[in-house]
Amino acid sequence: MKKFINLFFIASLFLIGFTSCEQQGGEPEGIPGMGDTPGALEISESFTAPEGVVINLETLDEGTLESVLSTQSKLKSTEGFFFRRGCGGSHYGGDFKVWIRVKLDVQNTSNNKMCFNIPAGTVFQVSDPSYQNGMTISPIQICVESQGFCNVELWLMCLNRGKDGSEANVSYKILGVTGNARMWNLVRRLKNKRCNIEWYLNIEESAKLKSATDAEIEKYKEMADHIQNAIWQITNDGQDLTQEQIDYFDSLPDIEE
Repeated sequence: MKKFINLFFIASLFLIGFTSCEQQGGEPEGIPGMGDTPGALEISESFTAPEGVVINLETLDEGTLESVLSTQSKLKSTEGFFFRRGCGGSHYGGDFKVWIRVKLDVQNTSNNKMCFNIPAGTVFQVSDPSYQNGMTISPIQICVESQGFCNVELWLMCLNRGKDGSEANVSYKILGVTGNARMWNLVRRLKNKRCNIEWYLNIEESAKLKSATDAEIEKYKEMADHIQNAIWQITNDGQDLTQEQIDYFDSLPDIEE
């Protein structure tokens, strides 16, 4: 009887170990709040504006890159500049769509010039779950003169393939840096790369639209499309980066270059 119990105990341990290995080697679980997986977005570090800085968010409609760049912007600041920042968009139906656009109204109530970063991997939560949550890929630096203000049009990557892009009838909230290890594995490869649209456009111009050569815009489209599809591959398909994708992202120019 004792021998039978010992054999049963050993067999049970074997089955438990086999089942655990199956779970570890099977399909990866969905990421809460991303793809089609419900749940709260995972945050490792909450975003807090510096003391004296007030940020209000307004959602802008999605649009093609060409229409967004050619439309007279209502963005302004105390210096007369308007700003476009961030990385977002992908090819869709023959066009390149900027899926999530958010306007930040930034006011500096202090007596000193203030500069701060929205870190790479910062997640923006949408108010309506039928729309896409967003995320930054590279850091966004914003500077505001003392007692000044500026408007920033921020482009974001999408986290939920198949859901709607941004529209004025929904709102976004800045949560903080993603706490999901699989998503952070992508962000850490790109956070020091020239991913943001400002690297491909001329620096701030007063009353004019920002401009760029067609070649620079095509470079941006190719790079952003690769990143967006890699994100959806992780969030919706449950697949990690391929070696080919890793090699491509590693080859992108660094911010310091």
